Amino acid sequence: MLSRRDFLMAAGALAAGALAAGLPTVSAQAKGNYPIGIQLYTVREWMNQDPVGTLKQLAAIGYTLLESYQGDKGIYFGLKPAEFTKIAHDLGMTLFASHFNLGKTAESSITEAATMGLKYMIVPYNELTSLETTKRAVEEYTRLGELCQKHGIQFGYHNHGYDFETFEGVVPYELFLKQIDPKLMIMEMELYWFARMKVDPLTFIQKYPGRFPIWHVKDMDKQDRTANTEVGKGSIDYKRLFAHANQAGLQYSVVEQDGHFHPSVWPSLTTSLGATKILGR
Repeated sequence: MLSRRDFLMAAGALAAGALAAGLPTVSAQAKGNYPIGIQLYTVREWMNQDPVGTLKQLAAIGYTLLESYQGDKGIYFGLKPAEFTKIAHDLGMTLFASHFNLGKTAESSITEAATMGLKYMIVPYNELTSLETTKRAVEEYTRLGELCQKHGIQFGYHNHGYDFETFEGVVPYELFLKQIDPKLMIMEMELYWFARMKVDPLTFIQKYPGRFPIWHVKDMDKQDRTANTEVGKGSIDYKRLFAHANQAGLQYSVVEQDGHFHPSVWPSLTTSLGATKILGR
């Protein structure tokens, strides 16, 4: 459970950030309808040890949307799928999306997710090392997109840095956008990796409007490009990016942080939630 000290620190961090920006605090913004989620990989250590307690902590901070991932204990962290979704629902949260692994379990993951009412199933990683592997990925993503469509789910793709490498003059990220039907695959735009690879997201947003309904938001540390930090505390110009949210087709912002929590995990996630709420207004 969230300790009283951590809860007060978290709430204080959120209120201070909002007040510094001259905007209302989270309690005053709670009636807004801008959807913000959290990628559970952010709190993987805690979810693997105590999934129920961790979900309670996230709910106490104010998160209402969850995006899971397929780790060692599976998308539902060792719980039965129906049990996990009920716990989340009882806490006022919805599991709306999940990352899932390619390979033998992909089809069963999609089928199960459809039964649980997930809206998106997203591939977060694929080893792209050549033009040939990139072309095979196009074929596989098209197939998975069709499978998801059959089950009433939207398939998606989450970028990292390798997506912007060039293989025989071809950039994988660009090829995916050109060759895969947008009805079959949406792009979950991981904005930290755009910044780290020195690629301007607006280049793609302006060329392919409406194809980026989910953004992963975490900031880049000002001193160390390889480290991420809380939204609003780093070097990414999020105000500039959110000014183009409608053009991108943004529907959900998902907070994700690989570590480097300041001062600790719960105040850190509260800070990012508050900053993302402000950006989305």
